[in-house]
Amino acid sequence: MQHRIINVNIFKTALYLGAVLLFFTACEEKVAGELGELNLNFADRTIIDAHLVYKDSGIVRLDLKSPLIEEFTLIDSPYTLMKKGLNVQFWNGINPKPNRLKADWAKILDLSKFYEGKGNVEMINVDGDTLRTNHIFWDNARRRIFTTDTVKILRRDGSINISNHGMDASEDFREFEFYQNHGIIVFNEDGSPVRVPDNQAPPPPPPPDMQQLDYRPTDPFPESPRN
Repeated sequence: MQHRIINVNIFKTALYLGAVLLFFTACEEKVAGELGELNLNFADRTIIDAHLVYKDSGIVRLDLKSPLIEEFTLIDSPYTLMKKGLNVQFWNGINPKPNRLKADWAKILDLSKFYEGKGNVEMINVDGDTLRTNHIFWDNARRRIFTTDTVKILRRDGSINISNHGMDASEDFREFEFYQNHGIIVFNEDGSPVRVPDNQAPPPPPPPDMQQLDYRPTDPFPESPRN
């Protein structure tokens, strides 16, 4: 008889605990429904006066400077935001000269290494040609850049290419496709294009935020050591 009483008590205790668990689970679901989903889209890491260097097999591939970097890593598609602009040097292959990119605002999708730049965007390739636009996308994985904004390319030989509706190009914009483009080519009297000697080519104008990033005024895009 005593053995049966113990079984009944255990059964009643199990029912009581189950009812309590169900009650708290229902309460948690109600609270979560009232408050909505937890917002994780906020910067969980901030870097001021950042200078980041990325290496591959001991060789520098990318050198990035920004007055402010905010990282959003708690969401499914993490990204990095640079609301005060960035200056980047990046290398292709074994060429010791870097390509350069600057913008007033930038965003990087961390998983795909996809860059977006806005405001006074300027790129300079290893040949010294300059690309200027207000909005550009850089697919670092595919080594491509593209934009639907007006874009201008100023070559060191004095020629100018302009597209009012964007372009698709290699990241050094040696190969490119313009949309509804036009341009200016400077010729000598004999009909040959004018070439600007390297020692006479004017340096690119320093961007407004260059002093914030400790660049030298006489060398707006100094090369970084690759080792």
